[in-house]
Amino acid sequence: MSEAMTAAPDDRPIRVLQVSKHYHPVTGGIETVVEQLVSGIEGVSFRVLTATERGLGGVDSVDGVPVVRAGNLGNVKSTPLAPSFPVRLRRQAEWADLVHYHLPFPVGPVSHLLARVDAPTVVTFHDDIIGKGPVVYPYRPVLDRFLRGADRLLVTSPNMRDECETVAPFADKTTVIPLGIDADETAAAPRRPGGRRVLFVGRLVPFKGVSTLLAAMERVDGSLSVVGTGPERDALEREAARRELTDRVTFEGFVSDARLDRLYREADVFVLPSVGANESFGIVQLEAMQRGLPVVNTDLPTGVPYVSVDGETGRTVPPGDPEALAAAVEGVLDDPDRYERFSESAIRRVRREFTSDRLLRETEAVYREVLDEAEPAGI
Repeated sequence: MSEAMTAAPDDRPIRVLQVSKHYHPVTGGIETVVEQLVSGIEGVSFRVLTATERGLGGVDSVDGVPVVRAGNLGNVKSTPLAPSFPVRLRRQAEWADLVHYHLPFPVGPVSHLLARVDAPTVVTFHDDIIGKGPVVYPYRPVLDRFLRGADRLLVTSPNMRDECETVAPFADKTTVIPLGIDADETAAAPRRPGGRRVLFVGRLVPFKGVSTLLAAMERVDGSLSVVGTGPERDALEREAARRELTDRVTFEGFVSDARLDRLYREADVFVLPSVGANESFGIVQLEAMQRGLPVVNTDLPTGVPYVSVDGETGRTVPPGDPEALAAAVEGVLDDPDRYERFSESAIRRVRREFTSDRLLRETEAVYREVLDEAEPAGI
């Protein structure tokens, strides 16, 4: 397939170029959102511009959607070194009516400015760049210039709009569109605790707070299943042994969808103990809530406590506080009536606020609003 793909006739659907760090077969939160958009919005023609994980670039197709991949010489602080990205962006932007960037991905804004893209732009600010040190300092003014010139910013929670210092100056052009899942619309009865089984699902990295959860489990009368892989797994298993928790804590590793569904349904409470603002939303909370699980999460300045609301669908505690985390878990499990109210509210909240249909519908509406308002001016 050639990169110089044929344009559609004048009566075509609107054309949107999605720009993200990676795309299928790479899996991750942002990649999942991009795939939801390109496969789910029927009134739009899409292409995806991304970088390879490493090696030469090229053009292919995923489920009928053209995917242009810039070559990658390697990664620095999780950012691809993709010198051809600005050229590929310029070519693809000539095809597009609108370019939709997904951040964090410094290559996108830098390439946008270098290529002098003049198509209308929408930017989904999934997360800020956190914990990368001084290497990101030169990028800050570039990002600010890029965001100033964008037509619309999208964030996944009001917390991100109001609390993130990078986004807050642009609140007047920021729209909140939460992430969504394919919510089950069949009748679902609220749950009552059937045991004392605690579940965590996520990547095993420091900001997820699994170490805090292990410390909390010393005070919880129950068992814990830890689903996920990552560089912290060995250290966490050693910590569990040191705390003499090996008979109550199981590290499941990577599991199949069927196994994950079973673990959700067998659990009695879901815990997202994140301690860093890198946790911008916590979509695993939706997966738990959809199944009627109360959630115990942490009071981060992100979308985490927006997804599961303290006192409505579970409990929210200060990050990094094992005593408070343990007390919240015990409190949820020890009060069956309140547990049932949390369960019922969790199911209802997902179906009302966090569906993929809402994500698709409201994103398409933003595309059309931006194009209606667009003037022929670049950043």
